[in-house]
Amino acid sequence: MDQTQRLEFAAAPAEPVDPFAGRPAVTVGYAETEPAPKDRVGFQFIWEAILLLLTLNALFLVYQRRDEIFSGGLSVDALGPDFTVLASLLLMVTGFGLTLRLGAVNLAVPAMPMPVIAASTLFVGPDPLVGLAFTAGLAAAVAIVFTVLTVVFRIPPWLAGLASLVVLAGSLPALRELDGAVGGGAAGTWADPGGLWLFLGAAALSVAGGLLGLLPGVRDRFSKVKGAADGTGDREAGSVVALLGGNFLALLLAAGGGFLAVVFRQGEDLLGLPGAFAVGADAGVVLTAYVFIVVFLAGTSPWGRRGGAFGTVLALIAVWALGLFWQTLEGPASDPDRYRDWTGAVYAGLLLLGLFVSFGLDRLGRPKEPTEPDESTAEMTAYDTADPGTGLFEPTLPDAAAANR
Repeated sequence: MDQTQRLEFAAAPAEPVDPFAGRPAVTVGYAETEPAPKDRVGFQFIWEAILLLLTLNALFLVYQRRDEIFSGGLSVDALGPDFTVLASLLLMVTGFGLTLRLGAVNLAVPAMPMPVIAASTLFVGPDPLVGLAFTAGLAAAVAIVFTVLTVVFRIPPWLAGLASLVVLAGSLPALRELDGAVGGGAAGTWADPGGLWLFLGAAALSVAGGLLGLLPGVRDRFSKVKGAADGTGDREAGSVVALLGGNFLALLLAAGGGFLAVVFRQGEDLLGLPGAFAVGADAGVVLTAYVFIVVFLAGTSPWGRRGGAFGTVLALIAVWALGLFWQTLEGPASDPDRYRDWTGAVYAGLLLLGLFVSFGLDRLGRPKEPTEPDESTAEMTAYDTADPGTGLFEPTLPDAAAANR
């Protein structure tokens, strides 16, 4: 043997190799599903903190003019009727905000107190509990009409709500006739626990609903309900039931506002909103505009799903206090009704401000968009790597040596 010849030795494998084993089995794993993106609710709470400061400022303005606004002195008893009206309005605003968060706005909700007040003998009656059952029946009928129009006939929710509003307004004469035919006397009343307690109860209900709406699971259900209502999603049974139940609850809350106004004898005060437009036959339109202002200033999204927790209560108090303060302003001697004439413009400005706030909070509250991976980096699989060769016989692959012959 030539001593100058270099001998190369291959390292022995650590384990015995089966020449007929082929490639090792590929382990198949299940890709982990990414968690659903969450809404950014922090901006909503920031706005509610700002709204709290604005509300305290409006209340301070009312306190400065307390002698002009409350001739009998500022006390809880003097504010009792105002608290009762605020409780009724808060139920209406909460109900309308629920339809907005469902993504199926129902324009008939703000007008629901009108038939209850106009036909109080029927919807309240001598026994208010029986009248409450009739009120719930009216809410159920309107909810069924709205759900059938949106889910079955695929009518856009806003148009279905407008149609429900027209049906509700057109039925007022028939309801008055029915009220006179079956009414058993004047509407009954309940012992007044105090307007402050009524308002606190309505506020607790509104805040509890707002906190419940912050849960991710509830918001996801709202998105599915919106898809079922506007035709962009599946009409699954759960979404349809949630749409029907949510509208029934919203309509019942709004009708409950009129019910409270009757059983505690504040119906006329409810129609004469402080600082609002002149209320006459178009009382439903006035209530609708008032509800719009409050619900949008609260930060409720017009596109559904998103909304606040405390904003509805704060916005209602702020608008109410601003209305009381606006009534005390007097124009110059040459035009004493100047501020009264500009009342409608002020409320129109508040509505535009509310729309701007709700638009901004909806955009800021949306989840962050996921970052796209770098396209320059290609993902390589196990078969993309070059096989250095193991010397094993692989019957499923062509013989490279034979191919080179």
